[in-house]
Amino acid sequence: MQRFERSIIHMAYDGVTLYHLIREFKDLLVGGRIRKIYQPETDEIRMLVNVGNQKYHVLLSANASNPRAYITEKIKENPSAAPSFCMVLRKYILNGTIVDIDQHETDRILELSISSKNEFNDTVVRKLLVEIMGRNSNIILVDESQRILDSMKKVGTTSSRYRQILPGRDYIYPPENNRLNFFQVDEDSFNEILLLNQEATVEKTCVQAFLGISPAIAREIAFRNGINSNSLISELSKKQKQYLYESFNQVVNAIREKACPNIIYLNRKMVDFSTISLHHLREAHRIEVYSSVSEMLEDYYFKRDKAIRFKTRSANLRHQLDTLLKKNVKKLKNLQSDVETSHKNEKYKLYGDLITANIYAIEKGQETVTLANYYDPAYQTIDVPLKVNRTPAQNAQSYYKKYNKSKIALQYLEGYISETKEKIYYLESLLNGLEQSTELNELDEIRHEFLHSEFNKKALSKEDRKKQVLSKPLHYLSSEGFHIFVGKNNYQNDYVSTKMGKDEDCWLHVKDAPGSHVLIVANGRFITEKTVLEAGVLAAWYSKSKHSSNVPVDYLEFKYLKKPSKAKPGMVIFTNQNTMYVTPTQDAVDAMEVVIDND
Repeated sequence: MQRFERSIIHMAYDGVTLYHLIREFKDLLVGGRIRKIYQPETDEIRMLVNVGNQKYHVLLSANASNPRAYITEKIKENPSAAPSFCMVLRKYILNGTIVDIDQHETDRILELSISSKNEFNDTVVRKLLVEIMGRNSNIILVDESQRILDSMKKVGTTSSRYRQILPGRDYIYPPENNRLNFFQVDEDSFNEILLLNQEATVEKTCVQAFLGISPAIAREIAFRNGINSNSLISELSKKQKQYLYESFNQVVNAIREKACPNIIYLNRKMVDFSTISLHHLREAHRIEVYSSVSEMLEDYYFKRDKAIRFKTRSANLRHQLDTLLKKNVKKLKNLQSDVETSHKNEKYKLYGDLITANIYAIEKGQETVTLANYYDPAYQTIDVPLKVNRTPAQNAQSYYKKYNKSKIALQYLEGYISETKEKIYYLESLLNGLEQSTELNELDEIRHEFLHSEFNKKALSKEDRKKQVLSKPLHYLSSEGFHIFVGKNNYQNDYVSTKMGKDEDCWLHVKDAPGSHVLIVANGRFITEKTVLEAGVLAAWYSKSKHSSNVPVDYLEFKYLKKPSKAKPGMVIFTNQNTMYVTPTQDAVDAMEVVIDND
């Protein structure tokens, strides 16, 4: 069987998803009356549809990055003034009845047929067309003769010679490029497609030959045939081609059946969605199934939007922390270089001592003098440079001054190095917290901590002075039923290490590196070696050393842990620790049960 690598997939809002959404729309929206239309974003339309006693909010988006359509429960605020396209929709289809919902072939074009009155009070059926096609996505209103009344995005001759989207023009469907409706493909036409695409891969052939088939669906077709989706058609045997058609039919039949909306996760990271069961992802990915296509799409895009907003909001803070860290690492390197220089200056005391011991044998005006080094067991000679305009005594005093200056500097350097190392460790702990964070409130905690640290030179706003509402640490359950808590940032670490533990609990932290504070709650039980090992893997994974092997992790009874007065967030001291060595892996972390704390 084909082996699939655990890689992130990129499944678009394809024709299969739209096919299942339209079936859902038909059940819920046909016969409904459009009571409200508004445009909260420049590329987004929302309609309130009344069907009997039910109300549905329909979202239609032509966003270049996230074009989509589904029934939503998340309501956005209306703009004070409706955009012109919204006004056109209100003029032609407000209070109209949805009489049909269809899909053009199996392409990503949603067609809402809406019955309403024209200026002569005659009943006419207009169509609202939603083209879900990446950067070319659009929402277009056409009349009963397919003439364009208006569109969200205008496309003139400068953008497209073949297809202009302008009021008054006839609506033309996007070019299909000889792609076929996958519901209408028989074995002869399938074999003809294979014949014409000998030098293309199985995946590319399926995507380019069939309307609405995404790369993920193409990989599923290959998987059910037991071949690699990257295999060339010319490399397939006659039997494999026959099996490929059979697996194609299997997938098409699965599409015809009831939708199975699901969101796909890789290592707890949401990567995509599907409306059929993708067998090739079952082993490596976690699949979360939903009761409706709209519910799945709303959850997916809400989480995706949150992830994008998180990335955007964290970028500036990450840049500031990275800049400060690089600055302090460079400072530490310079200080250590100064220490090396100071140690080299030990020779100045030797020069002074040798000149003093031989002061009567040296004359003023000499540039150098060769003296026996009586500190050397071999009693070897050494060349000592002299200033010609100085007496021997003055040369000796000059060397003693250089030595004393280096000695004093070395004392200060040790303090500066210790201070700079602490700063580096603290900045790395903030960056590690940023790396572990997934929620906006956790990001706010790290930002709040940074703004209240010595590194922030700007005045705090009234909002920044407010006390931060703490987010919750990660909560795991060991294989033996012990509760394990993992702090994801310094504020959470403080909570885990000062508020949660009891004397008999076990506390863990990766050795000599920034990382999460981990607590095993004993709850009257003896904490086993197996649970300590599992907690150690968590401590290593949620640390700067997560990608290393044989990571040292300290563990101790909670009673030996202390938080020094006025210490920075996340900074503790401890004694009586033992050290174990673990190699953290994603599989080991994923195997542990996560507890969702809703309180």
